[in-house]
Amino acid sequence: MIIKTNRRNFIRNTAKIAFIGSTIPHFTHAKHHHDPRFTLGLSQYSLRALLRDGSLDALDFPQFTVDQFGIRAIDLWEGGLPKDKLDDSKYLSTMRKRAEQAGTDLFLLMSGALDVSVKKREASTAKISASFDRAVQLGAPMVRVFLKAPGTDPQAGLKVSVEALKPLADEAAKKNLIIAIEPGASTLSQKGAFLAEVATKLNHPALKLMPDFGKLKDNVYKGTQAMLPHTVTVSCKMHSFDKKGNQPDFNYPRLMKMIKQSKYKGILAIEWEGSALEPIPGVKASKKLIEKSLAAA
Repeated sequence: MIIKTNRRNFIRNTAKIAFIGSTIPHFTHAKHHHDPRFTLGLSQYSLRALLRDGSLDALDFPQFTVDQFGIRAIDLWEGGLPKDKLDDSKYLSTMRKRAEQAGTDLFLLMSGALDVSVKKREASTAKISASFDRAVQLGAPMVRVFLKAPGTDPQAGLKVSVEALKPLADEAAKKNLIIAIEPGASTLSQKGAFLAEVATKLNHPALKLMPDFGKLKDNVYKGTQAMLPHTVTVSCKMHSFDKKGNQPDFNYPRLMKMIKQSKYKGILAIEWEGSALEPIPGVKASKKLIEKSLAAA
């Protein structure tokens, strides 16, 4: 199924919607659950083992996701694309076309870390800016970024983070993109409350947050709760499953209930990071747990 032009334009315009104070809405078909607020997505990172051993070509990822999992919201990870093709316009154009042909919504590109320390900020900013250009070529409205805030002093970290993010957010806005900050990369940015404070202080329509349950090191529940008012997409991390199909590292029914009770609406993206299961069964088990947890919430 090829996405029609008017639908594709709608997807591109989701970034613009956020600029007037709204979160990205539900914009793909949820095939296996019935809450219109949420869409299940899949992170390309979940299939990294298949990409690395050559059994899955990155260009086949969109159609593979539809065929194997019935999922039509996908993100791309720069580490999952050929290194020599990252800035190849022809390759990125082909990837975008393959995503459209598969009937998928390529909603996000995963970039790296922004180091906000004064010495490394300029070079780090240039790398994120390059990811913006790739996202534009791919037609992805969001770019995932890690925030590397130095030290352990929240106020000092807040100050340099806002200073570094402001010009990047301005650039993202000009390109109709949204920066989605995911926890990780430093002690401060592993805390949801700190990231929420950064988003509040900057107060920029092109700067939002992306909870990742596996990277919130202070308290996954308090961290997620703090981030939700600023959330534009959610990374549903999975590491393993017990005999009942539950994730032992965190309580998914509790997390899904928290999300349903918030005002967030959008994509819940599966990110399988375990090794006990191969990628395909790992993603399928993840999908089942999220659907079950949403139904019970």
